[in-house]
Amino acid sequence: MLAKRKPVSAFPSILLILGSMFLSSFIANAMDYNALRKLYPFFRTRRWEDEGKLYQKLFKVKSWKEHIPSISSFDKKNLSRDITVEYVEIYLLESIRAELCHALITFFSIPIIVMSPGMYRFSIIVWTVSANMPCIIIQRFNRPRFEALARKINHGNVFER
Repeated sequence: MLAKRKPVSAFPSILLILGSMFLSSFIANAMDYNALRKLYPFFRTRRWEDEGKLYQKLFKVKSWKEHIPSISSFDKKNLSRDITVEYVEIYLLESIRAELCHALITFFSIPIIVMSPGMYRFSIIVWTVSANMPCIIIQRFNRPRFEALARKINHGNVFER
């Protein structure tokens, strides 16, 4: 006799995804500015990114970035007109925090994809990429201009010593 198969539920996968989002947010937001500053070498702009222009060429970032919801106080509507050394450094550190959070969500999605039933894997991949990659791309696009401004203000250094 064939045993009756239970229908596969998406509920555990959804719970794991939500848990990964909360865990990623907790980790990123628990880091102070000194810890984020130490992560800068991993998140700094690379030469091949062509000062962020690569993202405009490939993804036309300027045409859609304003439509991505932001929970940061550093979105375009709230940018300060008073550009100080401290403000630029905080902007850079908060951009690292944002990119880190979305990168962690993406990283934590890998075991969820592997553990999920086959029929849900594609949906999780699509969700992970569509929800996180635009946010990472925006950070990678914006950061070079603030790095250049920081170097100008800080006599060639991104952060004050």
